[in-house]
Amino acid sequence: MPTLALVYLAPMKSLTRQQLERRKAQAVRFTRDVRGDDDRAAEIEDEALEDYAQDRHIKLNNPKGARKMAVQTRRELLDRINELESENEDLQSRLDEISDIIGDNDDNEDTGEDTDNEDTGEDTDNEEEEEENDQGEE
Repeated sequence: MPTLALVYLAPMKSLTRQQLERRKAQAVRFTRDVRGDDDRAAEIEDEALEDYAQDRHIKLNNPKGARKMAVQTRRELLDRINELESENEDLQSRLDEISDIIGDNDDNEDTGEDTDNEDTGEDTDNEEEEEENDQGEE
């Protein structure tokens, strides 16, 4: 008759990064000092903390060493909102100025006017005289 073996799987122990680092350092000291196995102690020391935890069935509470962000107060948040709104208004006014400049140039291009070389009207007078001369010669 086959024998049944019952395996009890204990839940993983959960430690913080700092606690696991202390435990790993303790394992290195024990292996080096008590067991006298310098090579194995060096292996443990060189092993990544995540791998060390996985090999020993330990769950890291903060695996990436994440830190909690500082919580801002309501006053700090309101001040930041006011600061951003003010900056937004400044930027919007700059965009309006740019839009006005571009809008003026677009209007001049549509009507054929050139703001860089303004006509004094002399060319149109000369053209009219040439047309009169051309008609008089015919």
